Amino acid sequence: MSGIAKLKKVELRTVAEEIGLVVNGGMKKSELRRLIEDSDVFKNDNEAVKSAVEDVLENRNKKSDQDSEIEIERLKIERIKLELQLAQVKANGNNTSFDQGCKSEPEESLDSLIKSVRTLTIKPPKCLVNFPGDSYDLHNSELYQRELKDHQGEQVCLLVHNSEILPIINKCSSFTKLQRIIAWCMRFQENARNPLQRTTGNLTVPELSAALICLVRSVQFVYFSKDIQYIMKGEKLSNSSKLLNLSPFLDEKNVLRVGGRLQHSELPLNHKHPMLIPNNCNICDLIIDHYHVFYLHTGVEATLANLRTQFWITNGRSTVKRVLHKCLKCLKIREEGVPTASIEWVTDTLTCLEDVSIPMEFKSEY
Repeated sequence: MSGIAKLKKVELRTVAEEIGLVVNGGMKKSELRRLIEDSDVFKNDNEAVKSAVEDVLENRNKKSDQDSEIEIERLKIERIKLELQLAQVKANGNNTSFDQGCKSEPEESLDSLIKSVRTLTIKPPKCLVNFPGDSYDLHNSELYQRELKDHQGEQVCLLVHNSEILPIINKCSSFTKLQRIIAWCMRFQENARNPLQRTTGNLTVPELSAALICLVRSVQFVYFSKDIQYIMKGEKLSNSSKLLNLSPFLDEKNVLRVGGRLQHSELPLNHKHPMLIPNNCNICDLIIDHYHVFYLHTGVEATLANLRTQFWITNGRSTVKRVLHKCLKCLKIREEGVPTASIEWVTDTLTCLEDVSIPMEFKSEY
């Protein structure tokens, strides 16, 4: 049958399936043709095979007609785009405010656009060639809108989680200085957002408190991210979590705090629920060193007790020992002996503190 020789591989497969033959997925064109010609249907019932071939050829013609229509629509869209550019170039070319050097460029663009428009087989509307103005609303054209929608991407919202700690934390050697830097940055942000209500002068206590909350929260979201996610979802912490025995919770400012039975006491919030601080972060060493110096180089237990009035450091006792072991003044006292150097040690410590002056009475006694 001559009709089978004109069919493609996909069409041969369709014919074979219509006459009831079993077709394997990896068969070639010659194998499909041989399968159809060797079948009993082809030998005994040529009409069925002829009908299947005619159906396939008819579908091919329909598909070619659809492709032709699509190509015509595409040419129309290209025609509309070129005519829009042509109208814009004409408008720019008619503007008398351009100098002589600028007039040559629109003329060249106009010639190239006219040539591009003439290469298409569709006759341009007279209203566009004569630069109609508002007589032809191009943006309301169905073809133009369809072309725009096909090339417009969908809006996607991405949530990016920053797993890096603030670089300023590793560059500061003082917790007080770090807190004040964050406070100044937050004031600059607020002044930039509200230029009519700018805040000036020295830092206030609320600003320093807000800077501390921001600093602790950023560190917690890096080191306790999994635990925070469990708490936000209302799920139980995993058994491998280091905070499992502390009953942590998030307060109204999304700061991770220690829970427990002290919530029924009348103590301040920081005493009942201190803020959690990781022990493997540089801010932990800065906080321990700050409390150690502020309370006149106290020992491990006293420093740890003072710390827990506001912060709770994971594995705190060993971490405090490690930081206090690096204190040079304490090392000097241990080598010289406390009885002989106690007065000099206290005097040197007081002079190191900010905004602390030694009374004259204290100096005169010694």
